[in-house]
Amino acid sequence: MDRIQLYFPGDHLKNTLIIIAALCCAALCSSALAADKAATTSAAQLTVLKQDSGINLSEMNLTMYSAIDDFGINGLSIGEAVKFTAPKAGWKLKGVQVLGWSGYNNTTKTFPADRNFLIEIRDKDLNLLYKYADAQNMYFISTTGPVLSGIEIPSIALTGDFYIVFYDRGALAIAMESVKGSGNSYFFLNGQMAPAEFKLTKNNETTKVNWLIRAVGQ
Repeated sequence: MDRIQLYFPGDHLKNTLIIIAALCCAALCSSALAADKAATTSAAQLTVLKQDSGINLSEMNLTMYSAIDDFGINGLSIGEAVKFTAPKAGWKLKGVQVLGWSGYNNTTKTFPADRNFLIEIRDKDLNLLYKYADAQNMYFISTTGPVLSGIEIPSIALTGDFYIVFYDRGALAIAMESVKGSGNSYFFLNGQMAPAEFKLTKNNETTKVNWLIRAVGQ
């Protein structure tokens, strides 16, 4: 199984990540929305903004990731972030979609204890607009693998670029797409955005990844 190393340009960070095979079942894939960068649901007329490849989840090269694995206790304050652009001035963000999994013990047939994840909405200058925390088992519980879960938030009017920051805090693993990186996924740490890039230890190539985080609004 390959190992990949977190890489920030100019840094010499040596933490390694063991890739865990992502488990995406057919039921999960059928629940995914259309594969456009901005797909509109006919029922609620909500727009889903995507910064991943947009292909079917079953066809994505997915890896499950937690900042705790790379950074230890410091990972509690490191977020997986995605930059979006509002389709029009005053576009209203109403929800966040995240593909994640809280895990399941097949031996004991039990789920992990509740722990909190955290979501932040930030503007183009990284000013905090909204913060929300909840137990991961409220959204990401499954016996079979990752769940594309929708998290409703109070309506926020946005213009231009904005960021959704997701802190897994070791409560769950978030899915990342390891091919076709859009360049819009980041790590948010120490008040700054650093590109979500990993370096393959076999050939030392840097790979951009896409966090499976999406914005929902109208």
